[in-house]
Amino acid sequence: MLRNRWLQFGQRLIELRLSWVFAPFSFLYALAVFFRNFLYDCSLLKITKVTPVVVSIGNVVAGGTRKTPFTLALARALSHRSVAILSRGYGRMPDEAILLARRLPQARICVGKDRVELARTIQDVDLILLDDGFQHRKLHRDIDVLLTRKQPDHYLPWGFLRDSPNRKADFVFVPDSDFTLVVKRILDLSFQEIPTIQGWKVDIFSAIADAGQFKKTVESLGAEIIRTRNYFDHEIPDLQEFSHVRPILCTEKDVVKLPTTDLPIYYLEMEVQIAASPKKWEMLIEKIEETIDNRRTL
Repeated sequence: MLRNRWLQFGQRLIELRLSWVFAPFSFLYALAVFFRNFLYDCSLLKITKVTPVVVSIGNVVAGGTRKTPFTLALARALSHRSVAILSRGYGRMPDEAILLARRLPQARICVGKDRVELARTIQDVDLILLDDGFQHRKLHRDIDVLLTRKQPDHYLPWGFLRDSPNRKADFVFVPDSDFTLVVKRILDLSFQEIPTIQGWKVDIFSAIADAGQFKKTVESLGAEIIRTRNYFDHEIPDLQEFSHVRPILCTEKDVVKLPTTDLPIYYLEMEVQIAASPKKWEMLIEKIEETIDNRRTL
């Protein structure tokens, strides 16, 4: 994939401390972002409003801030409502959308680049969640939820900013502070639960933005990692690189992309755990509920 080759090139420049060569392109990117937001803020670009309440979950950086697990948790908390999730999808294997459909059989999962058109086709639901939707300003949002860590200093491609860190959101959640991801279950490919991997010697692979965190999670479960293989986010892992010698662990987001195989593969099913003080989460749920109820009375 061209995207992956570009990322490899960028990573190599970072290793050589030559990423500053991207500075002129970063300036142009920042200028384009500012101009685009200005046009939307001044209503010079069309924003489409639909009947259901629309909530976006996103970030301002390229990379993982656990948007999809957060979206999953939000949909579950509001499962008594009729919920649809709009996902852009990436490449020929929309792993995040497949994961959401697998974990949320009662929700409507819609995949496509034109989320305005998707939203127009599902006017009969109470709530639309935009997974990774903070930059999708063509569709009116009633509530913006921003997931963010400490912001990098530079825009793409010099840094990781893809939007202005000064853009306002209705709710801001910080991963590993306001919420964390915890292991719910360990499963094999036939969905049989494994009670523990304590003492196992394993190989691991992942095609996610935060591969380092996955490795730490596996180690925290008491397994000894013999071999690690990291792929680019959304990339389809090459199973020919593995053998039957040791158990193989991956993420749930990875396992939904795998072809049929007899390799001893296991995966971690994760869930969001809200911090000890859940007031912000409760306020978000209440705000969404209130907005839905008010919309129904109009």
